[in-house]
Amino acid sequence: MKRGRPTKYSPKIPPAATTYTNKCLKEGVFPTIEGLSAKLKLGTRTLYDWEKLYPDFSQTMDNLRDAQRELLITNGLQGNYNTRFSMFLLKASHGMREKEPLVDSSQNNFSNISPELLADALTLMRSREE
Repeated sequence: MKRGRPTKYSPKIPPAATTYTNKCLKEGVFPTIEGLSAKLKLGTRTLYDWEKLYPDFSQTMDNLRDAQRELLITNGLQGNYNTRFSMFLLKASHGMREKEPLVDSSQNNFSNISPELLADALTLMRSREE
């Protein structure tokens, strides 16, 4: 037997969330999950729980995040948003990261071999020639 309060979730929730996102975009406002929760008069934890339980709502939340990502990238590049803050939000909330360099200062740029290993290999090769 289920306990607790019945869910407020209904098939009307995803369209309401989409309307919120589209209205924000039209008005030039950054859509947030917190803003959506305020609009729906629910807690953010409820939205995260619904995202796990209802595939249609999960897709709606993905669309909101996609809109956020697009705004952060576009406006960060154009200088409309603080570039560092845009980068921070993309890393913290959208799973983006800077790639690690393929080589570091202790490695040879051509074959990814450290100078010490290369020196040892050359010494070994020279000793075999003699």
